[in-house]
Amino acid sequence: MGVLDHVADLLVHPVYTLINRAMSVDFKTSENLFKFSITLFYRKDKINPVTQEVSLYLEVYISGRGFKYRPRLPLNLRWHFEKVDKQNKMLLPRMKSDPDVMDYNMIITSEISKVNEIAKVYRLTNRILDEDNLIRELKLFDSSKTLVGYMGTRLKELFTKKLISERTYINQKGTVETVKIFDEFVQFPQINVKWMDNYKAFLKAKGNAHNTIWGRIKDLKALLRVANEEATIFVDEKAIDYPNKPVKSPTTYLNRDEIKRLICLFSRQVLSETETVVLKAFLFQCFTSLRISDVYKANKNWMLSENIAMFTMQKNINKAPKTIKIPIVPMAKQFINEALNQFFTLPTTQEYNRTLKDLAKMADIKKKIHSHVGRHTFGYLFMTTVGDIYALKNIMGHSKIATTERYAHIDEDYELEQTLKIQEGFKLII
Repeated sequence: MGVLDHVADLLVHPVYTLINRAMSVDFKTSENLFKFSITLFYRKDKINPVTQEVSLYLEVYISGRGFKYRPRLPLNLRWHFEKVDKQNKMLLPRMKSDPDVMDYNMIITSEISKVNEIAKVYRLTNRILDEDNLIRELKLFDSSKTLVGYMGTRLKELFTKKLISERTYINQKGTVETVKIFDEFVQFPQINVKWMDNYKAFLKAKGNAHNTIWGRIKDLKALLRVANEEATIFVDEKAIDYPNKPVKSPTTYLNRDEIKRLICLFSRQVLSETETVVLKAFLFQCFTSLRISDVYKANKNWMLSENIAMFTMQKNINKAPKTIKIPIVPMAKQFINEALNQFFTLPTTQEYNRTLKDLAKMADIKKKIHSHVGRHTFGYLFMTTVGDIYALKNIMGHSKIATTERYAHIDEDYELEQTLKIQEGFKLII
């Protein structure tokens, strides 16, 4: 007797049948949970008339008070229908020394184990398992073993369901890429404070600035919190609470002379189409305070009147949406595309920032300009002309006055100019 003959005999042996039966657990649960069982299934009306083969499924039966589900999970396997042992959830050899029966039965056993593991975790954590959750957990089952695998799947899901913004999706996807380079196959049980220390050291060794590292750690902690909400994933709380403080950096803004240089550049009409629309949008930010995420969405439907716009900010729109009103001054309105409903048709945020750097060089501006500098510039202009910090807070949509206070101290030249006024009426003694 060959090895395969022996294996085939073993597969139909009563001992194997008992083991296989044990793989599918019928949870006799408390009244608050669910009953659960698995059978091997095929459709009798789909038997191939030539080969007599059928497509195989796992039929999962879940029931409880007020609900009943019977999802059928495709196994992507085909077998002769007369050799399918539904009762024992296994396949019988189609011929002597069948070369496939052992591998196919291992696949079935593995898939049954996955379903049972998910059901067990839901039961032990007092959660109701329904059809949608089962299918979702199966999609995540293999990937959830590693942080990189899980988050690749989970981020797409969150973005597709609009639970995170495009900017958050891009940022967190970038963070996952750094984890992939650092430790591609790290599993959740391995992520602890020491691992976080090593990841931070890795980012530092790559030459990242402190606030870039802070952003990556911040993203990673957010991803770990998301993973920890899963029924089948456990994350060390100390890793989620890993200390991570940003370093306050100077606020970059443009002064009046630099803004005038950009307006002059715009007036000369020597820019490409992309450069022109990016410069329009940036100058619009300088005179309205809008974040770049809001500039991308800005349209005529926002206008309550000729000079007042009302909109829901993109920041935290899925978690804590906030609607604000802002004035649109004539200086800002001249940069809007009046012919279209959408104020601006902009390139990707990456190209937007690259173009801003090119525009700064053309205008002989030495500062590093990015999309948020336009919003900072509005704060500077408002505080050095109007000086009403509470009005600025409302216009910029800040929740806390402490956030707005950064604009009260950003212009050293202006502070000197104002301080010089205290000596008016006095003569200098030389």
